[in-house]
Amino acid sequence: MQNALQQLRKIPGMLFDESLAKHTTFQVGGPASFFLSSNDVTTISQAVRLARAAELPVASLGGGSNVLVADAGFPGLIIHLDSTRCDVREDGTIDADAGTVLSRVVRTAIGKNFTGIEFAVGIPGSFGGALAGNAGTGGHGIAEYATSVTYLDAQGEVRTCAKADLDVSYRYTRFKYTETDIILSGTLQLTTGSPTEIQARVKEVVERRGWQPKGAWCAGCAFKNPANNHAGKLIDQAGLKGKKIGGAMVSPEHANFIVNTGTATAEDIVILISYVKQQVRDQLGVQLEEEVRYLGFAPSN
Repeated sequence: MQNALQQLRKIPGMLFDESLAKHTTFQVGGPASFFLSSNDVTTISQAVRLARAAELPVASLGGGSNVLVADAGFPGLIIHLDSTRCDVREDGTIDADAGTVLSRVVRTAIGKNFTGIEFAVGIPGSFGGALAGNAGTGGHGIAEYATSVTYLDAQGEVRTCAKADLDVSYRYTRFKYTETDIILSGTLQLTTGSPTEIQARVKEVVERRGWQPKGAWCAGCAFKNPANNHAGKLIDQAGLKGKKIGGAMVSPEHANFIVNTGTATAEDIVILISYVKQQVRDQLGVQLEEEVRYLGFAPSN
């Protein structure tokens, strides 16, 4: 174990006690014991193998949206995927690295007049994170268009997951909560569309997103929409818009966004999330479920 730790420390580019607050859109969270920003599969695989041998937890981080890091940080290895690769073929196939920002993938598709993922305009974060959580809006998600996902397994081996094995559902795939598999890249299949119709859909999406908090430190939507309902509407009905605990607040602009007002801790956000769930359950009889991914917390979270 000690030898594995020593080798892990020697990997080029490895950082120690790196603050994760600056790598997340919530802007909260403690340090990662080990932090590697890379897109080189060989280097990442080696780091994962050594971390496993040293019995350290491993997790990936892309754009840092839709994730809440504990105040104590992460006592293991964080793989920060960072890339710009997004390849498009004439048949509408798009292959992109997990670390490529989602907006680049969406813009590339639109620029080539491929349709299907216009709904993702304005969604923050990385392509890999969007695939893992089936990010989307209006009843659609990115993973619906995935044909395959390439990932590193717990042993640091490169594997391919076909669409049939992705287990795609609302805001979920088999990669959403796992910390043993790390998405490296993914392939989407889109179809050719009318430029006029594509731009009309983009305009509609942009206008619909106008109600989202501007310039706020948040992780995106805090809760999944319950069946035949909207989380934001329920939270508003419970009278929770503007509710603050410490530096965390339910956005006055849209109740399904919890924002860091500038002084929030991860604990503030966790307590506010718990309070919102309890109030909606007690007042309206609906159990909300978080969209946010917890990193560095005890298993009960």
